[in-house]
Amino acid sequence: MAGFREVKRGQDLFGLVHREFGRRGLLGQVVRVQVYGHTYSARCDGECFSLYRINERPHVPPGMPGWTVCRVARAECFSLDLREEACPEPSSPQALEEARAWVERLLAALDKPSVFSRV
Repeated sequence: MAGFREVKRGQDLFGLVHREFGRRGLLGQVVRVQVYGHTYSARCDGECFSLYRINERPHVPPGMPGWTVCRVARAECFSLDLREEACPEPSSPQALEEARAWVERLLAALDKPSVFSRV
């Protein structure tokens, strides 16, 4: 995807995601996306982009509906790795790389209407 090579800071990545959500008419909306067999909720507005993994197990206890896997804003960058097993230091170069990988996956999924829906 054009633009990813130039991303060197969290605010650059946020700007790119913000533009892509705007281009698709999705700013401020929650979308549900299937990525590699898992369901995620994504949202981007003027403040931040967030990607939230939805817990699909039946009978989960209250308060356990899912977890944040990626959050990017102008001054912050948090991301789990793509296996959702490790969390690099927030706003570190590794966190930015992991966040960029999540954004690439999400934007690719948004280009396939069969795997996403507006909530």
